[in-house]
Amino acid sequence: MSETEPLCETLDWDSRFFGVSIARALPARVTAERCRAMLDWCRTEGVDCLYLLADDDPDTDRLLQSASFKRVDERVTLERELTSESSSFAADTRPSRLDDIPALRAIAAVSHRDSRFYNDGSFDRERCDEFYRVWIENSCRGWADHVVVAERNGTAVGYLTVHLRGPGASSIGLVGVDRALQRHGIGSHLLAGALAWVSDRSVTRMSVATQGRNSASQGFFQNAGFRRVSASVWYHRWFTPHADTAR
Repeated sequence: MSETEPLCETLDWDSRFFGVSIARALPARVTAERCRAMLDWCRTEGVDCLYLLADDDPDTDRLLQSASFKRVDERVTLERELTSESSSFAADTRPSRLDDIPALRAIAAVSHRDSRFYNDGSFDRERCDEFYRVWIENSCRGWADHVVVAERNGTAVGYLTVHLRGPGASSIGLVGVDRALQRHGIGSHLLAGALAWVSDRSVTRMSVATQGRNSASQGFFQNAGFRRVSASVWYHRWFTPHADTAR
């Protein structure tokens, strides 16, 4: 990133949803000068919270924490190369339907509490629950390229969202399973359904990002043939008093 390129951008959707002004920093590593410039920009623009996804770098970490950034998540990216043998038929899965949305919203509201929004401690927890309800609903309405659903007794009990990322690449977005049915192999069926779907679309690589603290998720994907390829750190920097938003 050159010195003339912008360092931050406002996030209109996040700002409207959470009711505070939110922006995202663009560099993955910062110098002291760039850090000051980002903070000055946020103050000038009236930003309440700045997100920054940084390389897992000790110098960057020390600089950001000295500038009152808070580490809120470690993002671990895993990847799997796909071959013609990678896909398998998943009899217990199907594409999502619009009438699945109420059931999927209920699952999403309690399935992503390892995420940075909850760990921040300054976002209202009910708004965080709603954030993931909206995410899965929007995914079913076309934001994701595909949503795989697992069904039991006519009711959706799990989901996995897939995004196509250019020639040969795909990524997994959200994965959620009804709490009462976890550890029953539903996640494996959902992944098989996703692999079967991308196998017809010339996809040769699939990636997924999960939380560093979520060892169960990492173990699941590693057992499915994914390998860890990178790690980065999410930081949040608040500029205004926000203790009342945590209630």
